[in-house]
Amino acid sequence: MIALAACFALIFAGRCASAGGAPANAATDFTDFFTAALSKLKLAPIAPLNPIQRILTTGQLNSIGIDYTPESRCSDNNWSTSTPAACNPQLSFSCQPGNPLSTCPTSCQACYNSDLANLQTSLSVSTITSYQPNYYILNAAQGLKIKILQGLFNDAIPSLAASDSATNCSYAGAAFPLCGSKYAAALLDGACGPDTPWNPNTFCTAGAYVEPLNSSIGGVPAFINDGTIVAIQLGNEAIGTTANGQVITAAMISQAAQTLRSVLNARGLSSIPIVVSLVLGQEQTFCVNGAPPAGVDLIASHPYCNFVASVPPSWPMNGAQCWSQVQTLFSTVSEKYCGATHTFIGETGYNTGCPNNPAVPPSNIANEQTFISDLKSSTCATTSLSGFPTFLFAYSDVCPAGGCLAGCAGSGFTGGNGYFGIFYTQDYMTEGPAVAKFTPPSLMCPSLLKLPGL
Repeated sequence: MIALAACFALIFAGRCASAGGAPANAATDFTDFFTAALSKLKLAPIAPLNPIQRILTTGQLNSIGIDYTPESRCSDNNWSTSTPAACNPQLSFSCQPGNPLSTCPTSCQACYNSDLANLQTSLSVSTITSYQPNYYILNAAQGLKIKILQGLFNDAIPSLAASDSATNCSYAGAAFPLCGSKYAAALLDGACGPDTPWNPNTFCTAGAYVEPLNSSIGGVPAFINDGTIVAIQLGNEAIGTTANGQVITAAMISQAAQTLRSVLNARGLSSIPIVVSLVLGQEQTFCVNGAPPAGVDLIASHPYCNFVASVPPSWPMNGAQCWSQVQTLFSTVSEKYCGATHTFIGETGYNTGCPNNPAVPPSNIANEQTFISDLKSSTCATTSLSGFPTFLFAYSDVCPAGGCLAGCAGSGFTGGNGYFGIFYTQDYMTEGPAVAKFTPPSLMCPSLLKLPGL
């Protein structure tokens, strides 16, 4: 690709020199010349690109990504608990009266189809982070050709780090008898208790049900092979948390990553990066000699400005100042300790605070708009050295109207994750129409010249 670009540069430079500078109709003349030159070049056959190479080559990952929080969009919980669950029923379930999202496959799929279509259309987004495996999100994304940074549950880390002979692992909090490389294979192929591979269309009653990320069963989507999943993230901000009775450490994450990498490589999936997300500051001890530990390819950094993500939050900075500080934190902490080629911003945003609360500055909506505009301007003006985009948190607010953990002071509500979204669900429930806080901005960077066929 570099040699081809250089060839065209030299040819075009020679033509301009001979013509005494750019012709009067330079754009049209160059287009005609470029097309003619392509037809005359004798190029060696180009090997087919694997999914991640194809995405990087076409620049799809150089636009701005967005973090998707489905529990605030496709859940019939409606904040009856502080931790609503996104719908993800087994495909074989029969719909009950009223077609509830949590148990009706067709309702759940229709919700994600609609939601991701709105996300793509309104924001021009091509890449999202999905924090937990969800077959319906993957199906919807596949149909829309949206790329996914696929997260795993935090308990995947101690389970992958365990020996293959262990039987006391867990999946999404449920006991699971497969550990180590067997656990990794189950993530890819699906499982029902100890039985793997497992066709997700078959009802599972024999233990924890694991939906396949890259099925080896005919007729079932292989979401890595088809390019829908472009990276796998081990948990979310997992260091220091407890999963399946074990405190997650940097060494455990490295072992889990190496186990997963070995299984991916054995299946010809060596191009799929393994990502670890870190709370800002953890880079200093997690990374070694300017790079992530063994098995980890990329660090998803989570820099936020003071103190929009605190509990309770406060807003000493406006939108422009906030993004400026985020850039400084990212370069002086994340990139410094983990290396610019290994690091991207996996989360950042501006929290507008819970609505109708007198403690929340009324200017926060405008500040969020400014933050996103500045993020887009600076991000699109530079090339991501890691090949991955900056991800904005988030598509939609993840709190009820009355307040939440990172929402506003004095709400008394302990769940949720703040008001960082561009949208919120009508009446701040967890299902219903998506309502925009302001005119949704396009997150697509200006396109670059691409060679035909790429």
